[in-house]
Amino acid sequence: MHTILFIFLISQIQQYDHIYILHTNDIEGALSPSTAWWMNPYFPPPIGNAPAAATFIEEKRTEANSLGYGFLLLDAGDMFVGSPIGEFSRGQAVAEYFNYCGYDVVAPGNHDYDQGVDVFREFVQKVNATFLGTNIVNEETREVVDYLNPYVITEQAGTRIGIFSLLTEYMSGMTTPERFTNHDVRSEIETAAEYVDSLKAKNVDLILAITGIGLRHDKRVASAVEGIDIIIGSHSATALEVPYEDSINHTIICQAYGHLSSIGFLDLWIDKQTRRIAGYRGELVDLLSEQIDEDTVMLGIVEKWESITQKGFDEVIGYSEEELARAGFEETAIGNLITDAMREYFEVDIAIHNSGGIRANLPKGDITYRDCYNIDALSNTAVIMEMKGLDIIEALEIGVNGHHAIFQVSGLKFKYDSKKPIGSRILEVYLDNGVPIDSDEMYSLVTNSFLAAGGGEYVIFKSGQNVQDSFHYLRNIIADHVKKHTPLKGRIEGRIVDVAQK
Repeated sequence: MHTILFIFLISQIQQYDHIYILHTNDIEGALSPSTAWWMNPYFPPPIGNAPAAATFIEEKRTEANSLGYGFLLLDAGDMFVGSPIGEFSRGQAVAEYFNYCGYDVVAPGNHDYDQGVDVFREFVQKVNATFLGTNIVNEETREVVDYLNPYVITEQAGTRIGIFSLLTEYMSGMTTPERFTNHDVRSEIETAAEYVDSLKAKNVDLILAITGIGLRHDKRVASAVEGIDIIIGSHSATALEVPYEDSINHTIICQAYGHLSSIGFLDLWIDKQTRRIAGYRGELVDLLSEQIDEDTVMLGIVEKWESITQKGFDEVIGYSEEELARAGFEETAIGNLITDAMREYFEVDIAIHNSGGIRANLPKGDITYRDCYNIDALSNTAVIMEMKGLDIIEALEIGVNGHHAIFQVSGLKFKYDSKKPIGSRILEVYLDNGVPIDSDEMYSLVTNSFLAAGGGEYVIFKSGQNVQDSFHYLRNIIADHVKKHTPLKGRIEGRIVDVAQK
């Protein structure tokens, strides 16, 4: 009986080929070993990041080779902006990580353009992987930009896999025009449908999409476009401990935690006759240092770039009596600190900063330049302009429309009603001295370079006059403010009041 069962299992296994797919997303330059504060804020376990990732990747590649399986290593974007080691090396530290680990195919996310097209193009040239940009087109020719590929076909374990990519179609609201010059992004669904048809015509067995559009939009594309077998996603950094399978087209969707704290692993069972997916198993592997050894060569690469890019980052510059935390839809102490710092630095009437641009909390205790960097990890500069009171009110209306996190302000106090229709939610706007803002008066204002560019819904900021980019990074303005006003204490002053929440 046992012999018959064994023969049966062997015959079942021999019906299938296997392909291992390892995938990362939203690395944002987080190569250095860190701690998993989200697992336990009091005793966070150590995470190995790039050195542990290198070990795990090599182990799975060796395993696949020994078993005759196919193997693909993919990254879905937002690769290097977001940490000092990534940004100040202009992505070169992450390029070394990609090359050392042998990534096969990668595709950009929106933050990969935060330092401009030229920096990203330079990064692409340093990485040995194939870069995709299926819906990233030249603004004039409407062809895929010349440094990216529209698709790639690779054969793994006898299976032809066609791969294309999608960048978020809302890119215009996520970066400044100067950073994305002469570029445009085509519709996600239209592009996906077109390239599914094109790849099918090239007789591929499977179609895989690498996307930087967020899990919600991944699900939308999976349901709307028949023929995508697998989506490897990024942008929302929504960790899927096991893959999500679309109920309509049965597309398998995978996404890992960001900041290289985990790697996604997908084992595909491929029917040898049909070359279709007969089964799969997927999981996220946390890169815990106590479970995965650090690759010493990769560790050396990381330490080299740390020494180059982070001199003086951990010198104490001030002290905070409490943690100043972020929030999306209310006045925050950290938002007040940032906008106060901007307004004081440039001696203007008003400061406006988007809550989504605040990328970290200010911790309690000693404050370092690294903390200020983490708050402004998107590399915004301060832009000074003059705006009419009416336009400032309209900007505040946009800030409370619920489509995104609200604006933080200095020099103003305002009340709004989140239950009222969009476009008529602002009830009162006063200057610091209690005088109502004058619709016809011109006011001096400082904001960040993202808002000032007027992308997406923020076009109102283009109505500003005498616009000047100071080219001063917000992180440096924040650091100066910390030094000047230490010790810090958080203040909520009723600058932003939603009467519907009372």
